[in-house]
Amino acid sequence: MKKDSFKLIIMSVAVICIVIAGIMVPGIVLEANQKSEHDHVAKVPKSYLPSGSVMAKEASVNLKLSEKLSLIDGKWDSTTDDAASYEMDEQDYQAVATCRKSIEKLYEEKLYPVNLSPDYSNWYTWEAAAKKASDNTFNTYTAYYWIIRFEKYDGTQNHTIWMLEDGTIIMAKAHMKDISDMSEYKEALQADDESQAENDLSAYKGYFDYSGIDFSKLKLISETTAVEQKNNESYEVLQFLQENEYVYAIHEK
Repeated sequence: MKKDSFKLIIMSVAVICIVIAGIMVPGIVLEANQKSEHDHVAKVPKSYLPSGSVMAKEASVNLKLSEKLSLIDGKWDSTTDDAASYEMDEQDYQAVATCRKSIEKLYEEKLYPVNLSPDYSNWYTWEAAAKKASDNTFNTYTAYYWIIRFEKYDGTQNHTIWMLEDGTIIMAKAHMKDISDMSEYKEALQADDESQAENDLSAYKGYFDYSGIDFSKLKLISETTAVEQKNNESYEVLQFLQENEYVYAIHEK
């Protein structure tokens, strides 16, 4: 009798466990799937994109660096506008991570005075805006880029970076609020001698209007030539310095 009662209790407990599992497990699985989908940002399928965006994106894939720069700086007749998130290859937080890596590389090459890689003593807030410069002649070619702004946690520094989708930094401006000049950072830069600062900047007039920076207040401290590996084309690398600002910029030759 006792054995039968014991078996009945075990069977009852087993049935209750099965019922509870049947109720709870699907919910747990669903919650896990929802969390996974929430944490993952998927690209919008091309079939859902406006046809004009798809055509512009595909036509612009093979643009050379010089052609993208010509669209952005207005050497080609073009119009600059905000780009929708679905038009960009990366989400804003991904673009920021790419930007940090690109700036770190410039820092290591002595082309930027500050390393923006995050660590416990180097916190920066950021905001990112997606942009595009489209040609007005064929209405086909478009250069997509980001404008990313960093501000140090204590308000002593802010940085504005113009970056192509592939991570190429086309311009970067550092502004130091806590010092009267940038002289202490000059040692970290690959600058030419002082005579370089007297160079006539008229040759670059109009090239950097997209930035809104007043270059008349900056001194050119370095002008070198670099080569873009993908298409093996050369471009100019410029460094400007004045008081509490530093600007790195490139433009087509």
